[in-house]
Amino acid sequence: MKQLLWMAGAALALAGCQETDEPAAPANASANWTANASGEDIGQRVAALSDRERNVVFIRAILDAKLPCQAVKTSQRMEDQDGRPLWRANCSGGGSHMITITPDGTANIVSRSDR
Repeated sequence: MKQLLWMAGAALALAGCQETDEPAAPANASANWTANASGEDIGQRVAALSDRERNVVFIRAILDAKLPCQAVKTSQRMEDQDGRPLWRANCSGGGSHMITITPDGTANIVSRSDR
């Protein structure tokens, strides 16, 4: 299970975080290729993680997007958006962010509490 978390975290780190209202142009095309080199759907792998492991993936995505959040306390699966898993990540101290994970492992913050 630790290897699964590491792989999901590594895929997110390699793919980076993009906001969906901005053009999604990877800074490094080979990073996206590497994240999906196994042919696996990283979004589905993240969905299969335990709540604790998934929350670690989400806090990383939120912090990489430079959004305020001390820790992801809970997360809930929402109705898919555009065929991708959608999650609400609830931060400790209040605030939440809606996040999708693409098959290549890119985390998209689709709803921000700071706007």
